Amino acid sequence: MLERYPKDVKLVHKFLPHYREFSLKAAIAALAADDQKKFWEFHDKLFENQGGLKDAMITEIAVLLKLDVEQFRKKMQDLAIEELINRDINDARELDIRGTPQVYINGRLLKDRSFPSFVDAIDKELKK
Repeated sequence: MLERYPKDVKLVHKFLPHYREFSLKAAIAALAADDQKKFWEFHDKLFENQGGLKDAMITEIAVLLKLDVEQFRKKMQDLAIEELINRDINDARELDIRGTPQVYINGRLLKDRSFPSFVDAIDKELKK
């Protein structure tokens, strides 16, 4: 959608880590990777490996993506990251969002996340 509507669509990604053992740490790691412009790459690797996430896997992904591991580990300790995630969690509570992924287009929940439904919803909004 970002390629199809480069001037009209903005992607906003929010975190809603489930209270499983490692989801909060994984979210923190993805945001720490963003400090080195590797958020989406880290994000994708986390999802590819979600069944076996542990501290060692987080470090392995950082090394695989050629992050400065020392800088990455330091950034993971940044309290601002956890504050951002907590804001996202509070936003989700206020909107009664209980799971992910959920997609909204101008505040409207998109139930069918197929490509044609995205295009149709965006086109309708652009005509307003």
